[in-house]
Amino acid sequence: MEKYQITDDDRNRIKLQADKLKISGDKIFATLQGEGSTTGKKAIFLRLHFCNLACGKKEGWQCDTGYTWDKDRSEFWQEAEDWTYLETANRVKLLWSKEFGHNTPDSQKRIVITGGEPLLQQEKIVKLLEFLSNWNVEIETNGTIKPDKKLEPCQINCSPKLANSGNPLERRYNPEVLIAINEMPNSWFKFVVASVEDLNEVETIIQECHLQKNKILIMPEGLTLAETTKHLQIIQQEVGQRGWIVAKRKQLEWFGTKRRT
Repeated sequence: MEKYQITDDDRNRIKLQADKLKISGDKIFATLQGEGSTTGKKAIFLRLHFCNLACGKKEGWQCDTGYTWDKDRSEFWQEAEDWTYLETANRVKLLWSKEFGHNTPDSQKRIVITGGEPLLQQEKIVKLLEFLSNWNVEIETNGTIKPDKKLEPCQINCSPKLANSGNPLERRYNPEVLIAINEMPNSWFKFVVASVEDLNEVETIIQECHLQKNKILIMPEGLTLAETTKHLQIIQQEVGQRGWIVAKRKQLEWFGTKRRT
């Protein structure tokens, strides 16, 4: 891919603005949760911009949302938008009503806040959620930033990155944060793996951080159904022997690889 030539307008566009969320080009979309403990549940996804990791930039598997962080791509510089908290909440509510119906109680509505790394904007997420009281909230994070105490009512879907991501250890692994997330009442750990060697690395993290075994989900790596199926065949028996749960990327079965925008 040819490196994008950045302009002054791009640099100004990407700056964070006070009291506004930096939203990625995906913005919001209505779908079914395709991963983890709430697979199959209706949800509005809100994708935030920026990430503090660079999965697949140098080696390993490819990130499926590189446009939220890869500064070599035009999408990173040109697609992001700034929304106020009220504007964001109103867009989320309107999309739910349009796609899933007007009469759903708030207690049955679900928003999944993802990225990039959404906790880079967690103070703003806290303010956003004041406008979405009683909603079910999931936050997807890479486990390098400690969640604010005010986010404890949320479901935290933590996906610590392994050596296969291509990120250096000191950048991707923060035991203190993983321990704190493990202690949160509604938290899960999803590890993306392609080999038995990856599973051995997962075992080391579980032991070092004392993660609860019933919170561990193992997802076969891949951007396509064929790739995830291939890696599932490699790891499935070993995962079962270790007493962990296999979590598939159901969205690949339902929607294929098309970007949701």
